[in-house]
Amino acid sequence: MRPPAIEKMGYYPTHENVARVILTYISPAPERGRLLDPCCGEGTAAQMLGNSLNCETWGSELSYKRAEIASRVMNKVHQAPWESTWLTPTSISFLFLNPPYDTDTIDNQGRLEATFLKTTTPTLVKGGLLVYIIPQRMFANPDIAKRLATYYQDFTIGLYEDSAYKQAILFAKRRDGIHVPENGEVEKVQAWGLAILENLQPAPEPIYTIPPAPERGFNNQPITFKRKDWTDEETVEATLSNGAMQTSAWKDLLNPKRSETGSVSPVMPLKKGHVAMLMASGMIGIIRIMGDDGKPMLVKGRVIKEQDTTVSEDASGNEVEKIKDRFVTTVTVVTKEGVQVIKDVDGLTKFMQAHGEKIGQYVLDHYRPLYNLDPTDEESACLEALGKGRKPLPGQKEPGLLPTQKHAAVAMARSIRRNKVGNMQGEMGVGKTTIAAGTIALLDAYPTIVLCPPHLVPKWIREIEETIPGAKAIELRRIGQNSDDPHELNDVRKFLEQYDEGLLGKKAVAVVANTTAKMGSGWQPAVVMRKAKEPDSQSQHKHLACCCPVCGAPVVDEKGFMITDPEEMTKHRYFCEGKVPGWELDENGDRKRDKNGDTIWGERKCGTALFTFDQTRRFSIAEYISKHCKGRFELLIADECHQFKGKSSDRGIAFHQLVTACNATLTLTGTFFGGKSTSIFWLLHRLIPSVRKDFGFAEEMRWAKLYGVLEVTRKTKRDDIEDDGVFTGNRRYRNIAKEQPGLSPAIINRLLDTTVFLSLKDLGVNLPEYKEEVAVLDMDEVHQGQYKTLDDTLKTLAKENGRYLSTWLQWTLARPNSAFRDEVVIVDEFDEDGEKLDRKLELMELPAVVEDNQKLPKEEWLAKFCVAERTQNRKVLVYLRQTGTRDIQDHIQSMLEKAGLRVTVLHGSVDPRKREEWIAKRTPATDVLICNPKLVETGLDLIAYSTVIFAEIEYSLYTLWQSVRRVWRLGQQKPVKAVFSVYQGTMEARALDLMGKKMKAAQLLYGDEVGGAIVPEEEGDFLTQLARDVLDGVKMSDLATLFAEDAKISHNPLGSMTIPSEVMTIPLSTWEEWLRERGQVAPVRRKAKRTIVLPGQASLF
Repeated sequence: MRPPAIEKMGYYPTHENVARVILTYISPAPERGRLLDPCCGEGTAAQMLGNSLNCETWGSELSYKRAEIASRVMNKVHQAPWESTWLTPTSISFLFLNPPYDTDTIDNQGRLEATFLKTTTPTLVKGGLLVYIIPQRMFANPDIAKRLATYYQDFTIGLYEDSAYKQAILFAKRRDGIHVPENGEVEKVQAWGLAILENLQPAPEPIYTIPPAPERGFNNQPITFKRKDWTDEETVEATLSNGAMQTSAWKDLLNPKRSETGSVSPVMPLKKGHVAMLMASGMIGIIRIMGDDGKPMLVKGRVIKEQDTTVSEDASGNEVEKIKDRFVTTVTVVTKEGVQVIKDVDGLTKFMQAHGEKIGQYVLDHYRPLYNLDPTDEESACLEALGKGRKPLPGQKEPGLLPTQKHAAVAMARSIRRNKVGNMQGEMGVGKTTIAAGTIALLDAYPTIVLCPPHLVPKWIREIEETIPGAKAIELRRIGQNSDDPHELNDVRKFLEQYDEGLLGKKAVAVVANTTAKMGSGWQPAVVMRKAKEPDSQSQHKHLACCCPVCGAPVVDEKGFMITDPEEMTKHRYFCEGKVPGWELDENGDRKRDKNGDTIWGERKCGTALFTFDQTRRFSIAEYISKHCKGRFELLIADECHQFKGKSSDRGIAFHQLVTACNATLTLTGTFFGGKSTSIFWLLHRLIPSVRKDFGFAEEMRWAKLYGVLEVTRKTKRDDIEDDGVFTGNRRYRNIAKEQPGLSPAIINRLLDTTVFLSLKDLGVNLPEYKEEVAVLDMDEVHQGQYKTLDDTLKTLAKENGRYLSTWLQWTLARPNSAFRDEVVIVDEFDEDGEKLDRKLELMELPAVVEDNQKLPKEEWLAKFCVAERTQNRKVLVYLRQTGTRDIQDHIQSMLEKAGLRVTVLHGSVDPRKREEWIAKRTPATDVLICNPKLVETGLDLIAYSTVIFAEIEYSLYTLWQSVRRVWRLGQQKPVKAVFSVYQGTMEARALDLMGKKMKAAQLLYGDEVGGAIVPEEEGDFLTQLARDVLDGVKMSDLATLFAEDAKISHNPLGSMTIPSEVMTIPLSTWEEWLRERGQVAPVRRKAKRTIVLPGQASLF
């Protein structure tokens, strides 16, 4: 930013003469309107416009001095940057927008003129007025032009008179809905940027009228305009100055224990992991038990928040101060001998081993369950009749629900009767669908509607009809253009009419895909179907896929896989990412120029809109049910409910509409928690009355303060001139509060009275033994030498410039397994000021380390291991991570086929709805199935395979655990082995070490809730921690100690044992036995087991 701009803090007020001209174009609001000026300065223009046009005036201003002046002449002003405020959508009738004229130099988010237009447009009501003042040339910006053409109409434009910045003033009216720009509409707006415009002259008569200010905002929300970045000190100061100490933030500050909801009645008897959480959090007060010596013992837990502060400097020279929360848990034990304070996990584990049973009984006395495993005769008779139409599970004499599934169904039914809601968090494979069917039968809740992922619709229909005698399940797909026309297609109306007429019997269940439930407003995919191969993949396989009608590029989803079913495109509005010849564009959409100032001809993004809008209003299924069928469905079952956690996502809104329309709700998920406390805030707010009572819908940051981990970032520039606010370029921050992963144990109390936690071991069935094994392999001399050179070069580069950190990690993790081919390390190039240049730099050439007919050591081991497994009649599932740009699937397939194995590759192009059928059809003729673990992490049963090999390490614990449980689940009859193969001394070995530590921490924290403790995490968080460990020289652990008790580790080329283990039945009844089973403590030294060695195979130990 130029020095004058810095001195003025980006402040360029609208001249009074210009404001007077603007007034001639607008009629005063017939009823009181509401004006928003997000860069209000001293409020001069807003005051003049508001007084003349019958509008109350709201605004925000960074400068403390100017905000103080503005607050005297405007109705409501916040001294904060606009991005640090919250305003309810569709609550403003007049948007007066004169934003800063510059780029976002701190966060590199493009032009601020475009950013302000994007973030303020949602606040304007339909039919509201926009006055937009920006430099004329900025109308050529594609982002600005496209947004104006999409959301606004009835334009009037003219030049700002006698302006040194060549500003233009645009009047526009917000459209009633979203308009897809037709041919030439965006270009017409862009043409204003170069057109010869006349000065804006006074209008002879008004053209625009301001609508009245709405009483409530979007979705009938109360209208709120507030700051989001209050510090605790500012909250106290503001509350004191207002003289009312009744705000929620004030009460939270004075009483941190407000997060404790008091004693609740759990749905079922508490599990040992939850007992430990409740005790450690201090939510059950002082526990009084008798020690082993017969003397009294007092136990009190406590969780407090501490804050760690770090100061650093970013690449632009800004000083960055980060203040991060940290939970500190202590358990104090008082006896006659003295006081013991337990501060670490190991100490807590040993204490719970010694006293867990007594503490559990104390907690049980204070937390009496709603259902204490005591079903009534009617409940037992109802459940006994279910599931008779399917095959019995291994170990079952006759088909039917397992005892634990029956208990869970009764608990859910009782919770729904009491609370109108029940939540089931169950590990993969416990039979959540079966439990839900049992709940329906117990409640006699017909008709029921099931909301689930699209690929699980057939499974739900099958499970309902096989489990409930006489039940009929039907999928709801669509609603026609006119929902009220009796001749128009309407699956919901047809279903309800047939149910009322008895055509579906008395037990009707509707099933709807969550993508279909949120479809509405006439959006339709606009693609062509043709054969294509995965983008940037080295595989030559082609599949029928959705492609761009203009450039022909295949459409890919957020995971990088091709989309083969147009219905999948209803999740998002897609634009083509394919490359086409044309003028190269920069991140702002402007043409790139070389050093001579000439435009560059090359490639640019196609950008074609892959959707159409037929101008006809359509109800989504969820919206239609909420408006026309409220109360008609007795029960809503929401499968994979963590997908509905978004505050304002299409799925979250559709879920909210169905929750309010149905009489009761049952949710199913593998894990509620998404790592951060707010990942369940809006989900629980929509489900649980007590959460709605204590928190407003927009109070997620207050929730995070009580239950989560916040990191507050303050940025300052060394050359700041004014000290009344922090100013960094055009984007200024006092505080930026972001939530980081972490949860308070106290959050469990928000779930106990509605939620059942279920693990596979709770089922009491004879599940086969599960083992985790590690195969550490040595690279040959050439392979190892190339890897060391690569690692040293990129690590040095990453230390010098943090921008190369991801390059170092990606190449050192991937190259050991792709060293069979020639590759080149290409990196971005930066100038002396740290600015990214257009050209790329070829840093290193990496020739193949083996000949075409040779195998890498891991490939040699993998082939021999799979052959050995086949001799034991065991099918193998091989997981690979490099399946996109650096695809190695075809190569691994070729190597295994040369060893005589029958190999099948599951590509991402296979329709998710058909993957289970696709796999089942090919499994009989398959020895090895290769795929990316993300393709099978939900909804698939792969029990035909009994050995899982992670040939490459998966970075997400959630994906890793889910992909293993596709194999080890109900119905599996063989012992299951999960084998992790890594090269000695490489980054992937460190990644496995870090993954093992995370798994162990989850086991120690959640006890028998390992599956529920592992939550989806961002890959970037894992990689960042991995890099930090390497750069800080963190010592690696022994990999063998980081997994299950019976884990094996081997440097033998044949890896671990291939003799199948006998089926193990492990009845767990005490805390000590449970801990011993998971290998977390070893109170008794065991005898060494005899190792069985195959003929010709070396012993592992």
